[in-house]
Amino acid sequence: MKFSIARFWREKQAHYRLKAAKCKSCGRVNYPPSSICRYCGSRDLEEIFLLNEKAKLLTWTIIYSVAEGFEDKRPRIIGLVETIETKARILAPITDVLPEELSEGTILEPVLRRINEDGEAGIIHYAIAYRPVIKPVGRKED
Repeated sequence: MKFSIARFWREKQAHYRLKAAKCKSCGRVNYPPSSICRYCGSRDLEEIFLLNEKAKLLTWTIIYSVAEGFEDKRPRIIGLVETIETKARILAPITDVLPEELSEGTILEPVLRRINEDGEAGIIHYAIAYRPVIKPVGRKED
């Protein structure tokens, strides 16, 4: 599958830094970002980034039948997560966990993962995925 370089550059902020738009009228966060609030219709939005914000898992699905070239990534877990502070909802891959280890409300953090590449000399595709937050060994909870 070929990827448009123009589209890649246009969407890289939203994909790699979780760029979103926060409405100054209703306070809701629009992800992916837009110039009009999808909740109240206001055009008064500010740019924010969600990359450092943890999220909780709302729901997920497990995909066993994957596209050609992704056989080694089977099964794929795709989840709907909600960021804890801003309440933005994001559909993203869930990584670094077995499907049976997931539960509703699991706290996740965003990570950058290599997805594939466009041939030997093509663009290497990365994407944000979410993984469970792991407490370092020997640390007490806050």
